[in-house]
Amino acid sequence: MPKRLTHIIPGNYYHIYNKAVAANQLFIEEKNYHFFISKIRKYLLDTAGVLAYCLMPNHYHLLVQLKSVDLPASMQKLGLAYATAFNKSYHRTGHLFQGPYQKIHVDDLKYLLHLSRYIHLNPVGAKLVSKAEDWEFSSYSEYIGIRKSDFVIPMIILDLFGEENVSKQEEKQTDYRKFVEDWEQEYMNFNPRK
Repeated sequence: MPKRLTHIIPGNYYHIYNKAVAANQLFIEEKNYHFFISKIRKYLLDTAGVLAYCLMPNHYHLLVQLKSVDLPASMQKLGLAYATAFNKSYHRTGHLFQGPYQKIHVDDLKYLLHLSRYIHLNPVGAKLVSKAEDWEFSSYSEYIGIRKSDFVIPMIILDLFGEENVSKQEEKQTDYRKFVEDWEQEYMNFNPRK
């Protein structure tokens, strides 16, 4: 089956993701996560604003709004820089990523909102933590006001919870936390065999 072409349109939102080849991990130590984030800052921020992210031991998710059509080149540089350093550090050779990064065009605000929640709940679903805010390597802490970031733009999603008003930022953060935690409870109690 031919691969579906996703057009790259500045101003639009995209879900970008990739995973490690076979049963390997992308991130083994804390320093790996920090290094990957440094590569996001170096190679991606001129091309896209990062709305949300989550780095998991064997894969990553990025939710971005494009600034230019240079996404393929930026992601290639990011992936190559990370894989080269990772392979050198762990004395390994060969591919680190399963293949080229994947991207999905997000053209619906409801889907954009749900996708941010899905990304932030990845560590809970994988049973790495019991609460999304306990996973250090995601943007959820920026969304709920626990941590500030120099590269994540949570207000695009948070503004979907009300009119743009700086004085209501804390209310939006509280509403977003409830939005995530309500679904988290449903997700954790869901039994597909019932």
